[in-house]
Amino acid sequence: MSSVNTKVVTISKLQKGDIILSTTRDKVSKIVKYATSSKYSHARLYVGGEFIMEAIKPVVRKEKLIEVLKNDLYAVVYRMPGLTEVQKSNIVNYAKKQDGKDYDMSGAIGSRGSGIAIAGLIPTISNLIDSESDFYCSELVAFSYKSAGIKLERFSSQTTPRDLAQNSKLKYIGSLKLAGM
Repeated sequence: MSSVNTKVVTISKLQKGDIILSTTRDKVSKIVKYATSSKYSHARLYVGGEFIMEAIKPVVRKEKLIEVLKNDLYAVVYRMPGLTEVQKSNIVNYAKKQDGKDYDMSGAIGSRGSGIAIAGLIPTISNLIDSESDFYCSELVAFSYKSAGIKLERFSSQTTPRDLAQNSKLKYIGSLKLAGM
């Protein structure tokens, strides 16, 4: 995707299972973007209506899309072409079932790319036993897709926003929010 690409998509054009990648002005966002060599620091999953599911400290939660976009500098949408209604339902239902689970700070820090920048932390014991015991943002997206039989990355537990943006299976749909909007 070109950085000057201004194709705009409205919320009414979103489909269940769409992936929303974004960034903010926050320090953590800057660190994630630097550590993963990415334009994006966060991933969300559109679950229908006006809602998304996201893993953001302290827990996985369902939020109104319009509210979370307020803090974003920019947000873009990626879609898996050809998803069946059953697959979309499986993706959304899996994500919703994670509501309230803890945020996976050690996984976020140790995910491919960012672990190089911040070494020394190891996954929690519960995450080593059960990789779905807690989630960071793009990990939630990857496991939600995996629940529908779609592997976005070799290891769902190491997926970054950059991985999602560069995934050849996903199609760029457009921008939900451009910087300055």
